Amino acid sequence: MPLQIQHREREGIEILDLHGRYTFGEEDILCRDEFQLLLDRGQNKIVVNCKDLDAIDSVGVGTLIWMEETLANLGGNLALTGLRLDHMEVLVTLKLETFFAVFENETEAVNSFFPERHVARVDVLSLVRRFKKEDQKK
Repeated sequence: MPLQIQHREREGIEILDLHGRYTFGEEDILCRDEFQLLLDRGQNKIVVNCKDLDAIDSVGVGTLIWMEETLANLGGNLALTGLRLDHMEVLVTLKLETFFAVFENETEAVNSFFPERHVARVDVLSLVRRFKKEDQKK
């Protein structure tokens, strides 16, 4: 399924729900265009929800890196949530498990933008190990 992006807002934080495949080509262009629209509107706090993302390749991850760096330069931030085992394995393989702010759920991701709210970032490597153990038990 080609990439589809739905926009939502929660407590002033833009949430992008990604559905389908996020890979080189049209999908990457679509994501970059959607991101630029958010920047043009002055939005610099974004959560990317990957729960319904079927696949992501190194180009998709590269765009997420670019988004994070762009937002950081604007005083904002990018938070990821809903990552599955295969998504996290890509981050670990590319040695990016500590680069992104990854959260177990959307509430934690949104709360990360509010300094007065305590949230814990996910240790991606530990989560990958946990998912693999759960898969082995099945």
